[in-house]
Formats: sequence, structure tokens, C-alpha cells
Amino acid sequence: MPLSSIDALYRSKDIMYGEKEAILDEWISEEPCTVILKRHEIDIGDFKVQYAGSVFDYFMGIVSGQMQIGACPVIVELIEYLKNKELRADELFILCTHFKRSVINATYRLGINDKSVFWAISYLFDQNFASVLKLYTDTIYQKEQEALNASKAKEYFLSNISHEIRTPLNAILGFVSLLRDETTNPRYHQYLDIISNSGENLLHIINDILDFSKLRSGEFTVDPQPFNIHDEISHTMELFVPGANSKSITLTSFIDPSIPYELVADALRIKQILGNLLSNAIKFSPNGGRIHVEARCHEGILSLSVSDEGIGIAASEQERIFDAFSQAHEGASKMSGGTGLGLSICKQLSIHMGGNIELDSSLGKGSTFTLNIPVTVNRECTWSKFDVTMFEGLRFALLSYDPSEQYKLESLWKYWEHCGFDVQKIESLEGEFDLLIFLESSVDDLLRTEIIRRNIPSVAILDFLDERYDHVESIAPLTFPIYCTKLQSALSEVLRIAPTHSKTGHLKAVGRKGFSGHVLIAEDNHANQELIKIILEKYGIAYTIVSNGEEVLESYRQGDFDLVLMDEQMPKMNGNEATANILRYEREHHKKHTPIIALTANVIKGSRERSIQNGYDAFLGKPIVLKEIEHLFERYLEERVLSAAPSSMKINSKWANIDMEHLKASLMLEEDQIEYLLGIYQQKMEHLLSDLVASIKNLSYEDIAFIAHTMKGSSANFRFDELSRLSYVIEESATEKDEEFDFLEAYDVLRREFEKRFE
Repeated sequence: MPLSSIDALYRSKDIMYGEKEAILDEWISEEPCTVILKRHEIDIGDFKVQYAGSVFDYFMGIVSGQMQIGACPVIVELIEYLKNKELRADELFILCTHFKRSVINATYRLGINDKSVFWAISYLFDQNFASVLKLYTDTIYQKEQEALNASKAKEYFLSNISHEIRTPLNAILGFVSLLRDETTNPRYHQYLDIISNSGENLLHIINDILDFSKLRSGEFTVDPQPFNIHDEISHTMELFVPGANSKSITLTSFIDPSIPYELVADALRIKQILGNLLSNAIKFSPNGGRIHVEARCHEGILSLSVSDEGIGIAASEQERIFDAFSQAHEGASKMSGGTGLGLSICKQLSIHMGGNIELDSSLGKGSTFTLNIPVTVNRECTWSKFDVTMFEGLRFALLSYDPSEQYKLESLWKYWEHCGFDVQKIESLEGEFDLLIFLESSVDDLLRTEIIRRNIPSVAILDFLDERYDHVESIAPLTFPIYCTKLQSALSEVLRIAPTHSKTGHLKAVGRKGFSGHVLIAEDNHANQELIKIILEKYGIAYTIVSNGEEVLESYRQGDFDLVLMDEQMPKMNGNEATANILRYEREHHKKHTPIIALTANVIKGSRERSIQNGYDAFLGKPIVLKEIEHLFERYLEERVLSAAPSSMKINSKWANIDMEHLKASLMLEEDQIEYLLGIYQQKMEHLLSDLVASIKNLSYEDIAFIAHTMKGSSANFRFDELSRLSYVIEESATEKDEEFDFLEAYDVLRREFEKRFE
């Protein structure tokens, strides 16, 4: 830019100063500028006084040679102010461009415009805007980094605080449950119920906040797995029976028996949504109300609805009800509150699973929430929840009832029609039938006494379970909600039929539950190997055990396995690498896929999701819980019946400081088996402690972390929580190479904790 152009503008600076107010008024009154300022709720008068005038002075200071381009503090202040207003870069460009336009227009009005002045103004503004844009970009980047760091801090805080809250809360709820079983004082029972309910509510709030946080941060992932919808829905409903009973609410259900036994979807999230909808239905239903749950599956879409006769939701509120921290206004203030996150989480979960939630509601007439989720159906599995052949040819009689209670039997009639049962309504006990069904609330004492006296095989449908028929062999109680397995159990009990099932047929023999199959186990810890061996032998499962990733890959290529249990951390080749190699081998050789289960002590948030992403079919955390591993066997292996196991004799434990009864209950193993495993654990830990102190003295962080990880998993298997926790702290500190952490002191504490149990 020639100096003559700047000089021409410099000579006119006094005239420009005199036009300052007019230039500023024209600038901020331009429609695009006015729109931007109003959009971001920026007061036009304040903007003119505090920022626009200073920007003009800065521009003229450059013309006078008193300031340098981009060095004016007012620009920093302006950018900081606009950053907090979420101003976009294109909007900043419009503001700067219109300022330039107002200055050029002023030179025309004042008659001082020529080519050199025009180019001088353009040059100065272009240079100035480049500095402004750089400052804006740097500021926005800094803001994004601050937001990212804040988000990470929030997630870290939520993850840790939830653990810190839930740990003592679980202990509180556990001891409350024990006290409730032991006390007979009605007043104390009432107090304990209040504590328990409050604790459960707090636990739900914590879980809601964590789920909402994960959904907002994008960390949530769907984990589709095979599951049995009949069992999952029925088990979930049973959890809400006490809450419904406390308000005398009748909870009915119809789970379409034609839904295939095995579906593939995220069962955990489906149950979470159902639980939330049931909780809301109970909360907003009046005493003595009705709630109905229905499940159907058509063309790959699972529909699950929850209907109530509660306060309902006005049409104007029905969209907003799914917003976070929102509840319907009508009557909500009179109900127990909550976070207002439940329905928002349900909506987002349904969307993540490829489905949606529909709402049909009228104020004062109740609501129906329907979850629609796409599922994959296993057509090869033809096993049924209800063995109709057990009751072929039987004549059922339904005793007359009060018409106002018709709704209690509507679902039951659907089940009977589906199964083809011959059910006849009767007005009295006369006539021929094989089994009598009656509504407890519709019979009087005289009729009930007659049914018992005549020893008539009967099913009594009760609103709430109590002890009235505990000692009446001819009557089986059946309580709401009613579903296939519960109905079959009641019928079988009163008719003296004992059914047992498997996915391949009916098991008539009496004995222990077992499975057929050959399992490949990849586990380098000897104590863990022995524990898994005992568990597999308990279920009659054949197995092959290897100690590292290379061995598991070689065994897989040479053998024929039905399931692989893969430890993630192993020498030579870790579990993730071995899994990737197995999957590649299957693809290259067109081999049928063998399910691979991640077996790991890393059960922190996100571990399950990462395992699925790494190619595993399912996730089994350490310490191993027998019910969880049994659930995996049910999913991937064929069931069979084993001969009844002989009862083991009581033995005297040589470790007086170990709660053997607690271990028996936790591991579900016999005492002699636990004694054997503890011996292996003791030897292994003594070697590991020796290796650990040597690695600490050499400050070998990698070895410290590996040894501590092994100790953590082994200790967790025996529910030695403090040993497992201390090992985890050492492992994490070594992984982070924390130079300020006192590893020797931590080792001393860990050894003393170990010796307390094995002295």
C-alpha cells in the first residue's frame, strides 16, 4: 500500500472524527447488523457506547500512526464479549464489513473520497479484519478446549462420585434388608421401609443422572444380545409388584405367547425403559387403580406398552414431557418428584436402539406409553414358554365373578384362547370339571370354605400374595401380574405336574442343571484357572485351558469349541489380539463363528462397550458371579440334566479369618472346593508379592501394573474387596507412572492386609 494513500486519509482525519456519530449510527442501524445484535440479545445502545465507538477510535488511531493493526485492547474486549454471546464467524464478518461500508459512505458524503482514500480504507480494514479473525479463531478454540476439559472433568466427577455414593448406599440397603428380616416390631418395619424406599429412590436418581450424562456426551452404545423377552418382562414387572400393592393397584399383563423364545436386542435398556414407564404409571395412578403391560412382536418390531388410568397428560404437554428435567404441570406438583430425566432418557434410549416411544393420553383419563424397537428373531429356536400338551383334554371351570372385576381376567382369557383351553363359566360348584379357577375377591367365606372342604383342585387368583392358602394342598394361589410361566406353575402345582424345559425339549429327569459343550479357556492366572475349572465341572462342561494368547489361537485352530472364555490381559498375545486373529481365521476359512466372551477385571465405565467393539460377543467381569456365567451358558450352550450331586460334609477351615459362609454363598461352591482354591490363591499371592516388591525397587512401572492387575483379579474372585482395591490403586498409579506415589508404602499395606487373612 503506497504511503500517499495513507497520507491522503491522514489529512482528512479531523473531518472523519467530526463525522464519528453519523458513521456509528449508520453502522449499527444497518438491518443485517441490527438483526445480529438482536439475535444475540446485545443492547444496541450499550454496544455503540462501549464497543463501536472504541473500534472507530482504534481505526482512526491506526490512520494517525498512534496504534498498530490488531494491537488495540478494545478488539480483545470485543471478541471476548462476542464469544460469550456465541457469535459465529460469518456474523463477525458482516459486522466488520458494514463498519467498513459506513466509513466509505462517509467519505462520499463529505466529498473527500478519491481512489487513494478508498484503497487506504480497504487496506486498513482488510488487515484489521485478518487480525480480528485470528483472534476470534484462537479465542473460540480456547473456548472449545475449555468446554472439552470441563466435559472430561464432569464425566470424571460423575463416574467417581457415583461410585462413592453407590458403594455405601448398597451397604445401607443391604443391612436394612437384613434388619427388616430380623425384626418383628411393626413400627421398626415401617421405619426400615421408609429408609429402604428412600435409598432406592436415591439410587434411581444417581443412575438417571449417569445415563443422561452418557447420552449427552455420546458415550452411550447399544449392546444387542440374544435374550428371552418373556422372562425379562416378567422379572421386571415383579420388581414393581410391592410398589403397586402399596397403592392397591392391580398390575395385569399380556405377553403374547407367540413371541419367539429368542430375540436379539439390548435387553438391559429395554428393561430400563419398561421399569421407568412402570414406575411413572404407579406414581401417577390413584389408589385402587389399574396398570396393564402388553408385549407383542410383528415383522421384527417389538411393541411394549404400559397403560394406566392415572392423571393423564394434556395435549399441550405431550411433546414437552420427553424433554430433560421436565414433568407435566397438571397435578405433578402433588406427586413425588424425581429428576425429570426418566422419560427423556427413555426417549433417547429408544432412538439409539432404532425405535421410538409413542404416547396416547388424555387429561384425567390415563396414559399409554408404547415402546417400538426393531429386534432380530431367531427363527431356529422353536421352544415355547408354555407346554400346552401338559393340559390337553382337561376341563377348566371359571367361577362367576363380580362384573366390575372383568378387567382382571381379560389377559387370562387371551392366554386361554391362545393355548386352546376349554374354559367354561359356572355359577356354582356343581357340574363336571377337572380344575376350578376363581377370583378370590369375588367369593365369600362360605363358598371358599366349601371349596376347601370338598378338596376341589383350584387356582385362586389373588390381588396380593398372602399366607391364606399356604397349607391348603388343593388350592394354588396365582397373583398379578399373570404371565405364561406363572400360570403354568400354578396349574402344574395343583395338578401335581412337574415340568422342566430346555431349548431342545422337555427334561423329565430330576437332577442338577447342566450344559453340553466344549469350552476353550484363555486365562494365565492359576487360581482363576482352577476356579473356572470347578465351575465348568459343576455344570458338566468339557474344557481346555491355555495360559496365553498364542496358545489359545493354536488350540482354536486344532479343536472344535462351542464357546471361548478370553482373558483380556495375557502374556505373549493379549486377549484382544487373540480375538482379532480368531475372527480373521473364521473369515478366511469360512468357519462358523464361535462365541467369544471377554473375561476381565476391568469393569469400569465403558469396558463392556469396548469389549463389544473389539469383537467379543459378550462380557463377563471379574469377580465371576455364578449366575452371570450360568446366563451365558444358557445363551450359548445346550441345557441338560446331571445326576444329583452328593452333599458335601462340613469341614473345619484352617483360615479362621476368612468368612467361609460368605464365600459359599457368593461363589455357590462347596466348602472343600473353596478350601482348595484358597490354597492355590495363597501360594500365588505370596509369589506375586515377592515379584511386586522386586519390581517396585527396580521402578519397573510396566511390571508393577501387570502384577497388581493379576492380584486385583485373583482377590476379587474371593471377594477380598480391600485387597482388590489396594491392588487397583497400585495398578493405576503404575500405569500413569506416578512419581509421587509411594509404591513401597502401598505394598506394605497390601501385604499386611493379605497376612490378616492367611496368618
